[in-house]
Amino acid sequence: MYNDDNLAYDLSRFDNSDRERRERERKKEEEARKIRMAPASSLSKSGTKITAFLAIAVMFAAFFAVNWFNTKKDDTARLVAEQQELLNEELENNALLQSKLDAKANIGYIEEYAKNNLQMNKVTSAQKKYISVNTESLIEVEKDDSEGFLGSIKKGFKSFLEYIGF
Repeated sequence: MYNDDNLAYDLSRFDNSDRERRERERKKEEEARKIRMAPASSLSKSGTKITAFLAIAVMFAAFFAVNWFNTKKDDTARLVAEQQELLNEELENNALLQSKLDAKANIGYIEEYAKNNLQMNKVTSAQKKYISVNTESLIEVEKDDSEGFLGSIKKGFKSFLEYIGF
């Protein structure tokens, strides 16, 4: 009696040629399906062109922006340097004018200017005359301001200023 369950003698089960042939046929069918779907793949290729173009445009825009900002920064630095030079020149002019002012503000220069240009003479001790004023008989009369509440506030403020010495 012949038993099909005996695998040791059934070599057809280990034969891979049928299986390999079926696998090749399946792969050919998949390739055929891929070829039929070619228009969809061409859309993806055109999408990559658009994506590449957009990437290049973004890179160009980034380069342009960096270049523009660097140019603005350089322009600003140049303007600052120019203004610094002007400031230094004006500080030198200020120092020169301050020294001239100091030279003209001393008492010797003022006396010389008064004598030579204004024809003025200095007062001598013989020309000075002192007078005395009797302040004991001096009476001060304050005007009566009856302006109401504001007048009394004003009067109080004046008396406070007199009290503190102003």
